Parts: sequence; structure tokens; C-alpha cells
Amino acid sequence: MGKLISIVGNLGAGKTTLTKLLCENGPSIPYWERPEERPFQAEFTRDGRKWALANQMDFFLFRCTQELSIRRTNEIAVMDGGFDQDFHVFTRHIFNKGYINKEEFGICERYYQFTRSILPPPDLVIRISIDSSTLSRRRSLRARKIADQDFSIQELFDIETLLEAWLKKEKIMPVLKLPFDQDIQECKNEINLLVSRIMDLLFPVAPSPSLL
Repeated sequence: MGKLISIVGNLGAGKTTLTKLLCENGPSIPYWERPEERPFQAEFTRDGRKWALANQMDFFLFRCTQELSIRRTNEIAVMDGGFDQDFHVFTRHIFNKGYINKEEFGICERYYQFTRSILPPPDLVIRISIDSSTLSRRRSLRARKIADQDFSIQELFDIETLLEAWLKKEKIMPVLKLPFDQDIQECKNEINLLVSRIMDLLFPVAPSPSLL
């Protein structure tokens, strides 16, 4: 069964960049989100209240289909974000903004819990942490012009709060915290060390039996 690594963090924190670097420097395959290709993303951007539930459920189904494909292989897969962040962070965020109501949030929650009872959770979560000034600078340089470009500083703070609340109580998935303030593309040694650490976490070596 394939291994799944999810890289989670705020919008513009570097999830896509780190996914790319890990797969370029290790035996991993990237699985991208590509929100601009999802069928309801543009409609959600224009009318969040009308299209939020359809958009969110489409993301859920897309991510779960990816996970099912991964588990049927022997590969190591890396996701930029993933199903768990989509629920624990972004679904709660759009609920807090009033784009979905309590009943619609309940549908998302039931779907998440049911799916996680069937599909195993990620084998490792890498949590990118980044200071607010670096985050703002990176977002201003992003080439991707999608809905998250319009998020305010307050919304980014709210997302960071939701990330912390989720991972603080996470007991099932192992979480590796990674400071990501430096220009990681110039830190090849650090990436190689991270790849080695990931492999140790995914494939721990059993201790040798004691010699009598």
C-alpha cells in the first residue's frame, strides 16, 4: 500500500514549493490540488454563498479519489494540502464566513468522518510554519491568480488559528513541524536532510534483537 505525506500550511506559505522540492530530491510522486481546474472554483469566487458547498464537496471527492489511487500503489505520494486540511481548515473557514450554514457544515463533517473510517489518514503531515511578514511577501510574488489572492490579512490569521487548533488536538496522524521562513530553494542540504528524516519516519528500522 502506498504512503501518503500531506504538506499543510497557510495560503502562500510554500506547500507547492516544498512538494516539488521533496519530489525532485527524493523517491516521491507529487499529487497537486490545482484549484483553478476545479469546475466550481470560478463560480465560488463570484458567489461564495451559492457555490461553497458544491465547491467544497468537489474538492473532497477529488482529494479522496487521489488518496484511493495512492493507496493502490507502492509509491510515496506528497500532497500540497489535502483532504484533512480541506475539512479542518477551509471548511471551517467558509462556515465561519457564513458561506455555508450549520446543516451544510454537518454534511461536510459527516462525509469527512465516513471517508476517514474507510480511507487511512496520511502517514505523515508536514506542517509549514512561517512568519506573517514572509507570508505577505511570498503571496505578493505569487504567479497564480486565483481566489486565495483576495484573502485579507485577517483571513490569513484566521486560517493560521484554525491550523493550530486542528493540529494541536491531532492524535492519529504524526505531525512534523517545519519552519519555512528562509528561501528553501537555496537550501539543498536542508532538503536532503528532510528527505532522510521523512524516510526514517515512514520506514522505521526495527531494533536488532538482543544477543544472549
